[in-house]
Amino acid sequence: MQPVIAFGATVCRCAFVALLALTAAFSSAAAVKEPELLEPEKAFRISTRALDQRSVEVTFQIAEGYYMYRDRFRFETASGRLLADVELPQGKVKEDPFFGKTETYRREARIRVPVTSDDQARGIVKLKVTSQGCADIGVCYVPLEQFVEARLPGRSSATPAAVRQGGSR
Repeated sequence: MQPVIAFGATVCRCAFVALLALTAAFSSAAAVKEPELLEPEKAFRISTRALDQRSVEVTFQIAEGYYMYRDRFRFETASGRLLADVELPQGKVKEDPFFGKTETYRREARIRVPVTSDDQARGIVKLKVTSQGCADIGVCYVPLEQFVEARLPGRSSATPAAVRQGGSR
């Protein structure tokens, strides 16, 4: 009978050691924290300002560890008219796992957008800006729609540019 007790004690000790090892493994796995993704509006902060009666500058402040695709920008008027003569700065060429060879922006992107004659007459520019970016950890966001506006010079007192976040319509 003695060997059965010894065998049972050995099994208990092995199970206890295995349980300790699993506990340690789960504890260290919990201690290794997954990086938290920023909300897209925080990763890609948008602002706008009027440069003159004919153009506004849309600026994106891009968080550290994030980038935006140059060819994923789209600018529309409040009435839905696509603006084609947008001046995008040159980006840095990147071999992207999702889109192949493409240009991207890091830290900041300043984009010059023309003002329509209708917006000039109203003295205010309202734009729908669509963009897309990714985090370096390998996560890309769905295209983001943001709504911005800016008062043109020569109109009523300087009003700060407004930003309204929006989802898909």
